[in-house]
Amino acid sequence: PTVSLLSSRSFTDGVLITQWPKYISSPPETSVEMHCYQNDTDYDYKYWYRQIRGEGLVLIGSYNFNSPSSEKGFETGFTMSGTETKKWTLTVDVKEGIDAVYLCAASLHSE
Repeated sequence: PTVSLLSSRSFTDGVLITQWPKYISSPPETSVEMHCYQNDTDYDYKYWYRQIRGEGLVLIGSYNFNSPSSEKGFETGFTMSGTETKKWTLTVDVKEGIDAVYLCAASLHSE
């Protein structure tokens, strides 16, 4: 069986963030990468969220000033990285039975 990961593109408060790939389907015990890019901004505070069907949006962690910080429950199997201010990446170790939507966000200020 494969596990599907869905990402999306978000536009809020005049901040355009492009997220890719739009859809990923990968077998368990593999890793997948998702990326986000700030089109018009250079915000330092970047976030990743996960939403499993029927559940609320959950913060995976933040990536600020090249320093990732994971939330409880996401310390393993999720790696945040980035090579520049505008672009950041989430690597997920795929587990069987976890279909989810992953979203990213960026902010000028923390929280």
